[in-house]
Amino acid sequence: MENPKTIPENQSVFASPHIASTSARLAQRIWVQWLCILIAWLCIALGILGIFIPGLPTFDFFMLAAFFAARGSQRLYHWLYHNRLIGPILQQWHQHRSIPRRAKYLSTMSMSLAALLMIWKIPHPWFVYPMILCMFCALIWLWKRPE
Repeated sequence: MENPKTIPENQSVFASPHIASTSARLAQRIWVQWLCILIAWLCIALGILGIFIPGLPTFDFFMLAAFFAARGSQRLYHWLYHNRLIGPILQQWHQHRSIPRRAKYLSTMSMSLAALLMIWKIPHPWFVYPMILCMFCALIWLWKRPE
């Protein structure tokens, strides 16, 4: 018999809108759980830094944090998923695979500012242009997502 607190084996942790009512499926080994918790907190820290540093993605790190928290700590995952600031965006992504237009605009402005700062301040084109290409590809992917 299946434990009602876990997601079935054939279903992704982020596959359905009822994810908030069920607990995330934790890793089997305790050291993997601790590693996932550590990585989740690292991603949360990088996501917070991304708010203040142009070009550093915020949403992506919070998505990764939710992914690792789901495998490491039900409590941390629940906190992220129901957080008043990042929870709605995570829930919208999990339920509809969509990104709000406001988040798209903020990402575009942040990456554009970062690209301009890199062109102006970094004298190494071999570093700057590949980074701008990566940001451009990320923006194309971002704007192709539904709203």
